[in-house]
Amino acid sequence: MYWHYIRHGLKPSEYYQMGYGERLVLRAFMEKECQEIKEEEDAIKRKAKGGM
Repeated sequence: MYWHYIRHGLKPSEYYQMGYGERLVLRAFMEKECQEIKEEEDAIKRKAKGGM
């Protein structure tokens, strides 16, 4: 929930008012976003080391 508040401005009360399915989808989106950020960080690290 912290991630949603800091990154997307979703208030805790809004989160808890959502249904179970909505929260499940939101979590899946968050996990996808985290995965993309990690991949981007890894790519930057590889480039910084001189790799492709």
